[in-house]
Amino acid sequence: MKRDNVNYLLVGSFVLLMAAVLLYALYRITGHSAKGDTFFTHFPNVAGIKEGTVVTYEGFEVGNVAKVEPVVREKRTAYRITLNLRKPVSMPVDSQAVIATPGLLSAPLIEIKEGRSVDILAAGGDISGRNRIDLMESVAALASELGTITETSIKPLLAQIGQSVPPAMADMRSTMERINRTAGRVETLFSEQNVSHWNSLLKNADQASDNALKLSGNALKLSTELSGVRSEIEGLVKDSRALVDDSRGLVGSSSKDLKALLGRVDAMLYQLESAGRNLNEFSRTIRENPAALINSKPPTDVAGAPQ
Repeated sequence: MKRDNVNYLLVGSFVLLMAAVLLYALYRITGHSAKGDTFFTHFPNVAGIKEGTVVTYEGFEVGNVAKVEPVVREKRTAYRITLNLRKPVSMPVDSQAVIATPGLLSAPLIEIKEGRSVDILAAGGDISGRNRIDLMESVAALASELGTITETSIKPLLAQIGQSVPPAMADMRSTMERINRTAGRVETLFSEQNVSHWNSLLKNADQASDNALKLSGNALKLSTELSGVRSEIEGLVKDSRALVDDSRGLVGSSSKDLKALLGRVDAMLYQLESAGRNLNEFSRTIRENPAALINSKPPTDVAGAPQ
């Protein structure tokens, strides 16, 4: 029995020791024990900010909130926040502190935005505080705007759509009737009888295609034969050219003979013309003096002897 009590005492002591170690570790983690540089900032609203709230510098944790107290600034209530920065930070004098929420379900923290000045803010200085954008307020404002849009735009639009639905339904019904009529016509077009006609038409088209192929073959053959005829005609033209060249000499000699013949014909015509004139003169003389035929002397030749 005594041994059991000793065991219980040892176990209880160990548990108490571990609890004390855990509390000390939590105390060190929260940073309440470590002291660093102190800075101050002011906010008009510190909802969610309390002692021990994390302080970050450009997203890097540098300390925590040491104290939150209300003060009066410019006749208005503000809240002075004491920042305990355990890690040394070279902070420009124009840096700003803002209450930020990393996530939708995360606890708010104080985020210090680095400035652009080359002058460094000394410990104990005042960091300019900037009002934060409250997510819930933004959601409420958005909800209010959506409500206004619903009342002023969406509801009239829905009413207008409700007024235009019956004509649209009537147009849709007429369109469906037209579609049904068209479907009936299409069904009639593709009836068994028409399908058979289409099949016969396609067969005729196939036969026409075959005939066209045969005709094209015959046309090709005819084209080949025409090419041969053309070659023969070209040969005949060459031969006719040679024949013309040969006939030129014959025509030249014939023209000379023709000229000589024409000269002879001209002489004969001249003689005939002279004979005709003499005959006319003789007939005129006989008509005027018929006795001249009796009393006429025979002609003499060049020597003067009668003929």
